[in-house]
Amino acid sequence: MTSDVSLLQTDRASTGYNPIVELAKETGTPLHLWKESTLVVDGDGHLVDSSEANKALKQVWEILEAAIEYSTHHSEEIHYSASLFSFFESWCNQAVQAGDMNKREMELVLGMSQMWGAYVGDHVELQSLRYFYLEDCINGDDCFIPTNYQKIMARISAVPLAQAHIHLDTMMVSVEAQIGESRPICLTTSNNKKQYFDDIVVTVPLGWLKQHKDSIHDLHPRIVSAIDSISFGRLEKVLIEFPMAFWNPITLDADIDFDDTVSFVHWLSPSYATQSNPHKWRLECVSFNAFPEPYRRNILLFYTFGDCSTHITTSVRGLKDVARDQWLQNFFEPYYSRLPGYSKTCAPLRFLATEWCNDQFAGNGSYSNFQAGMMDAAHDVEAIRHGMPEQHIFFAGEHTAPFDGLGTVAGAYTSGEKVARRIIRSRQPEPATLDKL
Repeated sequence: MTSDVSLLQTDRASTGYNPIVELAKETGTPLHLWKESTLVVDGDGHLVDSSEANKALKQVWEILEAAIEYSTHHSEEIHYSASLFSFFESWCNQAVQAGDMNKREMELVLGMSQMWGAYVGDHVELQSLRYFYLEDCINGDDCFIPTNYQKIMARISAVPLAQAHIHLDTMMVSVEAQIGESRPICLTTSNNKKQYFDDIVVTVPLGWLKQHKDSIHDLHPRIVSAIDSISFGRLEKVLIEFPMAFWNPITLDADIDFDDTVSFVHWLSPSYATQSNPHKWRLECVSFNAFPEPYRRNILLFYTFGDCSTHITTSVRGLKDVARDQWLQNFFEPYYSRLPGYSKTCAPLRFLATEWCNDQFAGNGSYSNFQAGMMDAAHDVEAIRHGMPEQHIFFAGEHTAPFDGLGTVAGAYTSGEKVARRIIRSRQPEPATLDKL
């Protein structure tokens, strides 16, 4: 399973102008557009009627779009403490009062609003409404890479591998500007070697920066404040492979209409898994069986976030082989076993789980998000993005991306390109003018 699936923090891309989509097309990497077909399991473990489930999913997306619109045009009027979930509650209450939604529909919509956590890595109650517009990704349809980034990475890495000096198993310890020196940046590595550069681009994740701000000497106070302010998500993935796709209502063949296959499954806050999930964390997954051939797999990819991710990664840390698989099975079985068609003959074959929360070089998390209480989120991003050009120190990564690319692979890529152009321009002589002649 590790050879043909992606374990990047996000596989999402968009079909608007997006460098990753363009690279996918150039390299023959497939892109998949999801069908809006979902299963929902309610808090008591019962399957929700499919028409109700898909209607609720549609309403959730409509409210999310309305919240983006409201945040975009009224950000300055929204209180810092307002959350995205408060917008959902207000919207649903007004719809109930107007007779456009009943109590059952409201319960489903509010329960499914928690799916936003799988996009940003933390709970919808924590998402800032004031700065929700910063989560509005690149225009176009969301798509998914059903294989992996191998061909894209090969294309991106070709020039660095051929022309750069790459030091593996070597950690940056400090970066220090040396005013007046011919090569003004001194970088010290974990093997106690010092190297000198004209400019340096710091591309470590935001979570790592939060823990190692002092590694960059004389870091500007505004950048320090920004690094502290921007939140860092806790998204994780767990892939479970089964002998058959029992959750699909039909047996698939090569000629089937994929509109009838299940793409998403949502489990609302469960009351039936009190031993393994006493906090009633909701779960969701996507089905790899919704892919066309030859990419179709009998795999459910679970997305977890927030405290649930912390619990899982803490519990499996250090576990190997059978012990690790057994823990994962005990945690997830109450959920996949409630899908239609399940029986003991459908027991999982394999598990694969990420542990970014345990990875110091990932910053013990996933990527940036913007939580309620932030005072100046947009300017925080701009401060890190600007860097310290007067000291020849720059930053790149998803946390410095253009506003429509924050938290995405495409945004990280674009941020690197933009920094490279800035450095090139700074090294080019100014054109002569009449005043200078």
